Amino acid sequence: MRLRTSVLLLLVVGCEDVNSGFGVGVKDGPPETGNGGIDTSLTDSADTGDDQDKDGVTSADGDCDDSDPRVSPARSEAPSDDKDNDCDGKTDEAFAALSVAWVESSGAGHILVLDSIGRVADDVSTGACVPFFVDHVVRDGAQLADEWIINDSLAALARVSADGSCTLLADFSDTEVYEFPPYGVTVTPDGTMYVVLADQLVSVADDGTVTPLASWNAEEEFYALGLSNDPATGTVGIFDVYGGLAVYHPDSGFAFLHKPDFAAPELSTLSGARGDDGAWYVPATSAAGVGVFRFDEAKEAWSLQDEWDDDDWAPFMMGVDASDPDRPDFYITATAGAYQTVWRVAHGTNHPDQLYISDGTDFGSFYGIAVYDGARFLSP
Repeated sequence: MRLRTSVLLLLVVGCEDVNSGFGVGVKDGPPETGNGGIDTSLTDSADTGDDQDKDGVTSADGDCDDSDPRVSPARSEAPSDDKDNDCDGKTDEAFAALSVAWVESSGAGHILVLDSIGRVADDVSTGACVPFFVDHVVRDGAQLADEWIINDSLAALARVSADGSCTLLADFSDTEVYEFPPYGVTVTPDGTMYVVLADQLVSVADDGTVTPLASWNAEEEFYALGLSNDPATGTVGIFDVYGGLAVYHPDSGFAFLHKPDFAAPELSTLSGARGDDGAWYVPATSAAGVGVFRFDEAKEAWSLQDEWDDDDWAPFMMGVDASDPDRPDFYITATAGAYQTVWRVAHGTNHPDQLYISDGTDFGSFYGIAVYDGARFLSP
């Protein structure tokens, strides 16, 4: 049980030394045309008769509605027009807030809500209901900004409402039934709640019914810790602490994409997320460096995509704002002594930017982080 003990210590005790560094850059925009953003080229192949709405992008180039010039992969999302303007499979999404699990030094729990420039929009006190991993509730195909699913005290799944009240959904504390504690939580677009234990993946119904979905040997094969999902398909990503990756979908079942090497771990990571470019990402440290790693399914390997030089800020837990499919923004929690921080990086910049830092009055810790974008997800 040495691995289980070390992971628990890392999550509960050792967070003063687990920190992160990230950065933000300018997102990709439409191609420069020198004419106020209007493409007037007579030779551009996109300006042919195949471009039905004359927006410079054909159906073959990825225009998901070639009858509407307000819709194409080159557009930015325009909230509230009921259109998938940027053709990423989500409608009216716009970065709205980050929900961060915060545990005071006293042990009291909070969900801290940050806006897009790092201001505290809300501080939801959860008291003795202590969040370690967090995700937004999804109901009727939409995320809820003020209702969350959390891993409570590494022992239970609970629902937290806007006033901080906590409703127990499933208890995993009985060691006669569960050899390992629960870790990551995620909610897919159809509203299904998933929880990963070190040795198994389960779903939890609204009435608290726990359904085992897959299991493995946590001591020798795969020690699961992080959990996320692909909003476009509902596929769940399961992340091993040493760089392993598995996926689950109700239609196709469970599959390992990459098993870790316990004897010579390639990565050290606690979480992961899906980008709208179709890749899985993790914040991690490795011999290759510290940063965000992208999984290449063809090579069955992780590659370092964004790195930074400040070794004092190692990545902890991550959320992704993937409203731009070509360049997802990563948000990472970290704790250094008395300071809790959130870092941000636009993919491809390698430049850490501190979105939020606490005032240092409490020696608590930040843990899980979830992005709320206000999107109405398409059904998988």
